[in-house]
Amino acid sequence: MLIFLIIGCNSTKNLNLDNKLELVLDEKSNTFDSCTNFSYIGSSMTKEFGQLFIEYINLDSSCKWNGLSRGFFVDLFKSTLKIDSFKLIERKDFKNYEFSTYLVDEKYFMNIIYIYTVYEDYFIIDYNGIYSNKLIKQFDGNYINLYLNKPRFFSNYKNSLVRMNILNSYFSRQKERFER
Repeated sequence: MLIFLIIGCNSTKNLNLDNKLELVLDEKSNTFDSCTNFSYIGSSMTKEFGQLFIEYINLDSSCKWNGLSRGFFVDLFKSTLKIDSFKLIERKDFKNYEFSTYLVDEKYFMNIIYIYTVYEDYFIIDYNGIYSNKLIKQFDGNYINLYLNKPRFFSNYKNSLVRMNILNSYFSRQKERFER
């Protein structure tokens, strides 16, 4: 029994992305839905990276996304802040990491990092672009960020896909395949 407990704890720890991100959260609020486990939103403010917003969603294995999760996140962000224009300028994909640079209202730049596994999704709003730049350079040492020193978009965003799921049905429980 002890062996199963040790193996179970280690395998769960290896699947979690928290250890790879090297972020310390200043604020963290758990978010709850019948389809999620241990999900949260949080923020981090450091001298090195500036202001970051994080939403972590751990989807229950009996649930599924009802569309593209990154698209849901971007749409909720735009509608919450009533952004008029949100144009994708650059996207870099590496394994299960997706880095997007957006032009907001035709004058400000911002980055969104989307990291995913089978049941885990991280959405990180990187207002300064520095954290995105650091992670991209771990995959591509020759990467040059053309937007890092451009005017940046800042907000106090604190909305959550998990909290808004009851209204917008971003994810739901899968029906049993072999119902009688």
